[in-house]
Amino acid sequence: MDKMTKKILIVFIVVVVAALFVFAGVRIYRTMDGNDNGTGLPKTEAGKLIAKDLDLEYPGTPTEVVKLFWRLNKCMYNTTMKEKDFQKLYLQQRKLYDDDLLKEKENSEKEMLSALKKDVKQFEEEKRFISSYIVQEDDQVKYAKVDGKEEATLVASVLETSKKKKTTESYAKYICRKDSDGKWKILGWKQISADQAGQE
Repeated sequence: MDKMTKKILIVFIVVVVAALFVFAGVRIYRTMDGNDNGTGLPKTEAGKLIAKDLDLEYPGTPTEVVKLFWRLNKCMYNTTMKEKDFQKLYLQQRKLYDDDLLKEKENSEKEMLSALKKDVKQFEEEKRFISSYIVQEDDQVKYAKVDGKEEATLVASVLETSKKKKTTESYAKYICRKDSDGKWKILGWKQISADQAGQE
């Protein structure tokens, strides 16, 4: 083997080894970041929710929409994460909202994010966390046509636990409306009492 061939061979080996180091470094970073389990798929709840393509896999019913809304909330309120991941989850949640809800002045992207962060911080300071949530099933949802558009009304209950292991349950009524693409979007919600929830 002449000197020129040896030099080419050495350069080739160095390039291959460097490439392997770069590839290994990326894999280790992703795994440490909690967004990769060695298969290229996210392994954390935050990672799974961020990876969800809501343009292709949007929830098919009002019940599934409100369940996803609370799944996102539970993750944002209960999980310590990077700022960029928190914002990605928040933007995923905004995709569940009706255009009319988003058009309201106090519901701009910046205003809603600021209010959410403030609420989550208070939640952390009071050492509370969302234990569970229950959303009315599809056969309990009430449907109606309002101003020519399909609307659905349903109730969700949320169980919170405090630092003293005290649990509180709250209830809210959600109104979802079908948009021009046939997707159910959250138009609004309001807190209701346990008695009101029982009547729904």
